[in-house]
Amino acid sequence: MYSDTVITMGSLSKSVWGGLRVGWIRATRPVIGRLARLRAVHDLGGNFPAQLAAAELLPRLETLCQDMAADRQARHDHLRVERAQQLPQWQAPPVTGGQTLWARLPHGDGDSFDQTALRHGVAVLPGSGLDASGGSKEFIRIHFLATPDVLVEAVRRLATAWQAYGGGHDRGDPAPAPRSMAV
Repeated sequence: MYSDTVITMGSLSKSVWGGLRVGWIRATRPVIGRLARLRAVHDLGGNFPAQLAAAELLPRLETLCQDMAADRQARHDHLRVERAQQLPQWQAPPVTGGQTLWARLPHGDGDSFDQTALRHGVAVLPGSGLDASGGSKEFIRIHFLATPDVLVEAVRRLATAWQAYGGGHDRGDPAPAPRSMAV
């Protein structure tokens, strides 16, 4: 079924609950044997309560995922509507899976904007740290699994942060020179 060069992994953390850090590996028996020996030497053991929860959930995994899909889609759509209203200059196409939107900033980069956003009370992840090639600097990643009211507030804060970052100059106008304050 699997070759010695193919290993697949899965996890319950994305499909069921982010705090449930239980996963699995699919590979040939010799590869699994080597990985199990390595784990025994380098790992103090897994989270037993989480493993019990996983054992209880796994038989119902497909149903759980289907039940959560409609809610996830509604929150995705809600975030996209809020973003389009308050940050229309950002590009954020719909996603077909996962729990985050990738938004392309019209100028600047995610590494510096994430700091501005954090100062305005909202955390985003810059794309450069999530791209194995080191690209995607003009992107940020925004989670959409929060409740609709939290998503509304998050986008409001992002819009405020974007203005502070110089977001009013998205039509090709040069950003204003930073003001220095005399003390």
